[in-house]
Amino acid sequence: MLFDHSRHEPLTICLWDKNIVEMEISLIIGDIEQSLLPGACWPTHPLDAESYSRGGPKWSAYAGAAGTIHALQILSQYGYKVSDLSNSLETVYQCFLKNPDVSVEPGLQIGELGILMPAILTQPDNVELSKRVIRCMEATVDLPLYEITSGQSGMMHAALALYRKTGKTQWKDLYVKGANALIDNWTQDKTTGEWLWQSQVFGPKRHYYGACHGLVGNANILLQGVDLLPDGYTEMIMERTISTLKLSVKKHDNLANWTLCTKPKIDKLLVQWCHGAAGIVTAMARTPSVDSQNSRLLDQLLEDTAELVWQAGPLVKGSNICHGTSGNGYAFLYLYRRTGNTLWLERARIFAMHAIEQCQKARLHYGQGRFTLWTGDAGLAIYLYHTLYPEKAAIPGLDLF
Repeated sequence: MLFDHSRHEPLTICLWDKNIVEMEISLIIGDIEQSLLPGACWPTHPLDAESYSRGGPKWSAYAGAAGTIHALQILSQYGYKVSDLSNSLETVYQCFLKNPDVSVEPGLQIGELGILMPAILTQPDNVELSKRVIRCMEATVDLPLYEITSGQSGMMHAALALYRKTGKTQWKDLYVKGANALIDNWTQDKTTGEWLWQSQVFGPKRHYYGACHGLVGNANILLQGVDLLPDGYTEMIMERTISTLKLSVKKHDNLANWTLCTKPKIDKLLVQWCHGAAGIVTAMARTPSVDSQNSRLLDQLLEDTAELVWQAGPLVKGSNICHGTSGNGYAFLYLYRRTGNTLWLERARIFAMHAIEQCQKARLHYGQGRFTLWTGDAGLAIYLYHTLYPEKAAIPGLDLF
């Protein structure tokens, strides 16, 4: 089998209802605003408390206050009436430095950069903020990570977003520095022919395939800013990435998936955004679609991979983006945007209905919401909005700032 049945649950029988979706978005926003604690933080959810070695409030973009504030900024841009908590980000930043979620580090999802990004997006000309952001970005360039959470590709998403927003060359230069670090450390296995990065994120040296820590996540951000790189890079990146996906894919009938990593080989077959099928789709569905053999091969792989996401069903881990039903639903939205096939939009919307049920059940079970961007309700609210307006679909805190 290409997925672990125990990680998934039967799909809801509820049909798509945009009124229920809109109501749930409003309920999540209300819950976030009513649950705000003094000191610019929210109650830590028991599931997030289990994920960290340090207790107390969480501050990061991944599972803390910065990500929740950023989600409210995005929802405000979409027309929802929400409290503007941008002025609280300095408090969040200082609290993170004093008592970090994991450790003081410069990266995007669990470090300083993820807290500074929603601040600088509202004040792009703030000199002090710019200095802090530049310092964090520079600090990631030479790390042996090559991934999104703490490494170069996460920094590059932030730098590219700032460059597209402001046109300032300092952000372009930082994106290019990150790209050079990725390309210089992208190596081919002489035995298998695969092109992979060796990441030391969280300690062990591993060669990952997925969207968060591996091949497709890095290829995605290289391709998003390829206009800033030398001519010919598009073809090189596409060739290396697609050939590696072809060499490493696990297939059964019209379904496709990839193992967690190789060297060392971990055969775990996950169907999530962070690892496995769903993230493969969201990362690679944004690549250029051209009339070439590689592009046609990629299109078929994406169809087969998204079909696996559907066949596997919603994740038991809940409604969140990183390793939950919303993240898998984004695979359908991204493929809908690439192909125009309404089947994928219909499936994204059914996953939305299921994610709403998961969120409501979890709120009753734990007696509180989960006030985070990547692991909880704030990210779900944005996913629900994107099922209403799929032309805007983009994963918040990564493809959307």
